Amino acid sequence: MRRALIATLVAGTALIGSFGTPAGAQDTSTQTIVQIAQGNPDLSTLVTAVGAAELVETLSGPGPFTVFAPTNAAFAALPAGTLDALLADPKGGLTNVLKLHVISGAVDSAAATAAAGTNVETLGGPVKVELNGDKLVVGGATVVTADIKASNGVIHVIDAVITKPATAPDSVETGNAGLAATSDSGSNNLLLLLAGGAAFIGIGTSSVVLRRARRDA
Repeated sequence: MRRALIATLVAGTALIGSFGTPAGAQDTSTQTIVQIAQGNPDLSTLVTAVGAAELVETLSGPGPFTVFAPTNAAFAALPAGTLDALLADPKGGLTNVLKLHVISGAVDSAAATAAAGTNVETLGGPVKVELNGDKLVVGGATVVTADIKASNGVIHVIDAVITKPATAPDSVETGNAGLAATSDSGSNNLLLLLAGGAAFIGIGTSSVVLRRARRDA
């Protein structure tokens, strides 16, 4: 199990170059997530949506947060009328969609790659993380630029809008250190087996005591 995880982490690290921040890119580590988005013309629709949902203050806070940021083209690719409907419901549908793009904790591309095949917990619910060749896919959206460091987290630019949470049960919890342990079905099954065994032993012991009591009577 540990060897498999280490191998996955190594593979994930090797993949960073495939979708990492372009060489020579501006240092953004002193800017907040919101400031970085505001300075990127390709994220202007996201900035508008975050403002409408009144999440600017939250995403400007200490965090850390991980934001999967859809480009303007990603929002434009939504079915006709979808974006307008979301913007018309900023505290409902729009907020729910935006929360699917935010993780509590700083999750870099190596950690996300290591979680491929499971779900990560966003503020809006679980979102599937997968690998498509050497491309990292989150909630059906491909990461086109990864690991843009902010003073309060990290941004991964994606080419589609995540509109609904995943339904699969296997999830990865997140926190300030990034991705934590996955749910271990093997351990759960072992606990169930032990619990069942303990119950069986208890029943067997009770039967022995009952037979002895009858014999002594």
